[in-house]
Amino acid sequence: MTQVAERPQAPAVDRPRGVVAKLPPRLRRVLLDVGQSGQLLAQLLTTAVKQPRGYWGPTRDEMYSMLRFCWLPCSLAVGGFTFLIANYAYDLLSLIGAENRLGTYFVMASVREISPFCTGMAVAGVMGTAMTADLGARRIREELDALKVLGVDTVRTLVLPRVIAATIMMVAFNVIGSVLGIGMAMISSTVLGTTSVGSYLGNFLSSMTVPELVGSTVKCTLIGLFIGVVCAQKGLTARGGPEGVGRAVNEAVVLCFAAVWVINFVVNATMLGLNPEMLVNR
Repeated sequence: MTQVAERPQAPAVDRPRGVVAKLPPRLRRVLLDVGQSGQLLAQLLTTAVKQPRGYWGPTRDEMYSMLRFCWLPCSLAVGGFTFLIANYAYDLLSLIGAENRLGTYFVMASVREISPFCTGMAVAGVMGTAMTADLGARRIREELDALKVLGVDTVRTLVLPRVIAATIMMVAFNVIGSVLGIGMAMISSTVLGTTSVGSYLGNFLSSMTVPELVGSTVKCTLIGLFIGVVCAQKGLTARGGPEGVGRAVNEAVVLCFAAVWVINFVVNATMLGLNPEMLVNR
């Protein structure tokens, strides 16, 4: 009897099943990205809580690396943008004879808006893209698979220190940016303008509240965590060679930029709703 040669079977490909498979491709991709990011965040929280030792050394190194590469972009972004806005605001206030109220305005402008926004953009554009590119390159070179074969937890070793570093340094850069923005506004009103230092600081400190500082810190913590998790997820799931890594970097930075806007709006709306006194100018 003649034996029929069996055709080689194609390798199995993981395809979405059920309701997800019936969704439009773009919506399906969004759901998959959200699910993968949620799974990664759950893995990070689980390994960080169960074994709270062993990753603080690499985290310190990642924080130092972020400080080296991000301090100048963050300073230029916050300082330059704040100085520009301060000059415009001072000119506008001088038209109504209220130049000394610039300090009151910059509680909202610098601490609440400009510093978190510009810092998030700079961190996402510098360190977020670097994280995605590094993990994506390791993925296409199969280094991550090799580490798994050797028994190394890639999420704990490579991802967790970077996410923690991004979250902590985002808050630290925001503090530096807020101080820098306040200084730029003071230069605009006192050196370039006619307002005294005491008048500027008096109005600023009378309008600064604890909820304002808490809201800014919470906002930057969420932004830093989002940047770390999303950029790591995009790098870990990169496919298609160098072109795929470039596509993953592009998707990660676009998502992070959009998240800065969304998180900024949601946290501001929540803090203003819970603390109506933040709307009062003193």
